[in-house]
Amino acid sequence: MLTGSMSKHILSLVEGNKEYFRNIFNEYFQPLCHLSIHYLNDEEEAKEIVQDAFLKLWEKREELNPDSNLKNFLFTLVKNNCLNIIKRRQVVLKHHEKIKWMEMHYQYESLFRIDDNYLNFEELKDKIEQAIEKLPKNCRLVFEMSRFEELKNREIAEQLGISQKTVEAHLTKALKILRKELKDYLPVIVLFSNFLN
Repeated sequence: MLTGSMSKHILSLVEGNKEYFRNIFNEYFQPLCHLSIHYLNDEEEAKEIVQDAFLKLWEKREELNPDSNLKNFLFTLVKNNCLNIIKRRQVVLKHHEKIKWMEMHYQYESLFRIDDNYLNFEELKDKIEQAIEKLPKNCRLVFEMSRFEELKNREIAEQLGISQKTVEAHLTKALKILRKELKDYLPVIVLFSNFLN
């Protein structure tokens, strides 16, 4: 694994060793893609961000010092670019879709807090399932219909015989509870549909 303090390897990179650069790419490309895809929910955009991070590494290789941690360097670039995209999306959504904006806000907060030692996805899946099970019955039902069946608020309201405002209230409550339950874990709302379908 290419982590930690790597004076000899850094020197190879500084000198333009393309084989070593390929090794770094092969080791970190997929994990970084998984991370950015789950936050951005857009595979093409996520891959572009990761590719840009590797391009930046190659362009800046001569500025690296012998104690550089390449894993942290790449992770920080990807994380910051994801944060920037989420912030731009928030601006667009803020005045249009309150619930979606809240989800994105929680995504941003969660991504901002994590470091490069992010959780194993299987462990996260278990934590998410446990958190959803703890939701009040009506909240859980509305949340699952919205996130896993991908029904619109209007459709949920019609099926359950309640108002759209009540649907929004249940979703808001569910998000707040889940945010609290999962505050110590890598993250959050965008992963629910991906892991639990």
